[in-house]
Amino acid sequence: MLHIFNKPLSHYQQHQLIIAPDDKLLLLSDACYSINCYIDAFCQNTLYALDVDMKARAVSNEKIITISDQQWVELIVDSEQHITW
Repeated sequence: MLHIFNKPLSHYQQHQLIIAPDDKLLLLSDACYSINCYIDAFCQNTLYALDVDMKARAVSNEKIITISDQQWVELIVDSEQHITW
C-alpha cells in the first residue's frame, strides 16, 4: 500500500496510523518539512518525496528517494491501494 502525506508528521499524532513494514510512504508539500521525523518513525518503510517539493523547501536527505511528477504517477499506478492522509 502507498500512503501519501502532505502535512508534517506532528499533524497526525492524534491519529492511529496503521502502516505495515512493507508499505511505501510518499511525502508531498509541507510533509517535507518534517522529513527527519518521518524517517525516524518509519525507518522500516521505503520513503519517497517529490523532487520539486524538496527543492522548494530546501530540504534533502539521502534516505529519501526523490521522484518526479511522472514517477509519482507510476508509483500510484503500480500500487494496488493508496491512501492520502
